[in-house]
Amino acid sequence: MNKNLILILSILTLIGCDVASVDVDDENYVFDGRGGMKCKVDGKLIKPKASLNGTGLAADINFVPFPLNDEDIMSISFLSSGESPDFISEAVRIKIIDIRAESVQVGDVYQLESEIDSSFGEYGINPATDYDYSTDDQNVGELKIVFHDFENRILGGTFEFDAVDANGNLVEIREGEFDMKYLIN
Repeated sequence: MNKNLILILSILTLIGCDVASVDVDDENYVFDGRGGMKCKVDGKLIKPKASLNGTGLAADINFVPFPLNDEDIMSISFLSSGESPDFISEAVRIKIIDIRAESVQVGDVYQLESEIDSSFGEYGINPATDYDYSTDDQNVGELKIVFHDFENRILGGTFEFDAVDANGNLVEIREGEFDMKYLIN
């Protein structure tokens, strides 16, 4: 009897933890902070994979204050651990400079440009500390806010950008979407 009860509770727990698929173009989409993130890299869909650190998906949105230069940063990132047989990981990171969570409004559009003194987007293959590709003055993009629930700390939006590596190779990040709860550090 106890084994059956444990099995039923386990199944209910797994069903209850299912992550909704982000689709901000669907007018019936309900923003609840569980949609996660996704985008296409050169036409190939990538999504975060489950992390091993117990936090669920390897994706996050954070608002981080930097008191030394009196700037606040919004960081949006996710890691896809790759598919078998090579398991090459891919990561996307976007940083919006000089922004606080309470100032983010639905309809805001942030330009992604050069890493130096502006907001930017990055893409990396097996990134350890550095990302291989980044936006710059010629390869740009944008992030749009389509939902913000400040009380429940849920943020939703879209993004796309072009990023280039040191050799001039270009990647196109398209159809990026997110619906997640965020942290304020």
